[in-house]
Amino acid sequence: MEIKLIWIAFGVGAFLVSLLAVLTVKSYGVLQVRWLNTSRLRDLKLRVAATSDDLERGALNAVIERCEALRGRWVLGEADLSLIANTRGLVADIAKRYHPQSSQPLAEARIENILNAFLDMKTHILQLTRLRGIRQWTRFRLRHLVWLSKAWQQKTRWEQTSAVRTARRFRLVTLVKWITLALRSLDLMFWSLKMTVFFLYDIVFKVFLIRWTLLVGETAIRVYSDQKTGADVAPEDLLEEMDALPDPNEFEETGLSGEVQELVNTSRKAIMFHLGAMSWKEARQRYDRLVEDIARAHHPQSERPLYEARLYDLLIGFSRFAEQIVNLNTKPVVNKMLQLRLSHLLKVKSASDWALENQVADLVRKYKVGTAVKYSALVYKAFKKGHPGILFKDVALTLTREAGKRWLVIYLHDKIAVEAHWVYKPK
Repeated sequence: MEIKLIWIAFGVGAFLVSLLAVLTVKSYGVLQVRWLNTSRLRDLKLRVAATSDDLERGALNAVIERCEALRGRWVLGEADLSLIANTRGLVADIAKRYHPQSSQPLAEARIENILNAFLDMKTHILQLTRLRGIRQWTRFRLRHLVWLSKAWQQKTRWEQTSAVRTARRFRLVTLVKWITLALRSLDLMFWSLKMTVFFLYDIVFKVFLIRWTLLVGETAIRVYSDQKTGADVAPEDLLEEMDALPDPNEFEETGLSGEVQELVNTSRKAIMFHLGAMSWKEARQRYDRLVEDIARAHHPQSERPLYEARLYDLLIGFSRFAEQIVNLNTKPVVNKMLQLRLSHLLKVKSASDWALENQVADLVRKYKVGTAVKYSALVYKAFKKGHPGILFKDVALTLTREAGKRWLVIYLHDKIAVEAHWVYKPK
């Protein structure tokens, strides 16, 4: 009998060791990312202790605090899944620390630094996706994490009920002890049998979320810590080259379903024919609505279509989008603007705001965006050569800026549409 028990124990131990070995091999890439996170956080803490720059210390601490908060959570909350909002919040926090006097801290970045940042992030993301086992462990959908978060919140609320607190208070009573034991057993079975896979998903997502926070934070610090002042070329002189921008053709992406194609075309026309100056806040809202509409078109039965995306697809989609941003460097006009800050190109003079109410829309309707850029740039050049009408010269300058910004908004819109379709379409 004792021999049999020994062999049974040996068999169970061998099975557990084998299972652990298989899981370790399968999740080797995820473990690599986790080790990289731990090492990088340690390096950042050493960097905080060594630096004498208060701005750098504050920015580094902001990144470290976010990562430590994520590491300290047993289960991620639904708010942690708002990747775009959380990313923008972190970048805005770092930008404000380095440019506290600016009314638009996010715009205090040089175009060259932004393009280099996207190139670095694209390269890093691609390297992560090529690690062993990453594809298999990141094929889950974000809605699985939402389910886990809601279940954990429900469990937490249940533990705070008066019945459970009473059971714990009188746990010495035999009957209550058995009831408490049964409830805990059921609770253990629930989390063990029903939610184990979701726990693994949550752990994997947390590892990548910390990696993403570190990557974004360090990149933002490099971009906004650039304190060089002045520019070799005045923004007004560069605007003369706006007519070199290619005219964006109609959206011609193949492979889109009829419904998605119609959504993209409608959203694109709304941007092109928007009256007056379009703020970046308005552009972001239209981008968010476009992505949500595309997600709903591919997942009409889902209550939260945005959470139908898979983590692996998000990683690949971002790397593809970053490549398109880097390709802006091939545009002659953008190439000449590399040393400019975005804030130099976003200034619109209030004295000529009245002209934007109809002028830009009329130009776009008549000539399309690219031709509108050329037209307004030619007008600006003509007035700069000696026309006495200063107000009209300012109008032409404003139109040129707005038309150029509208060109960029449409460029980003088309790239976002393509990647959103790729991420959410059934595979």
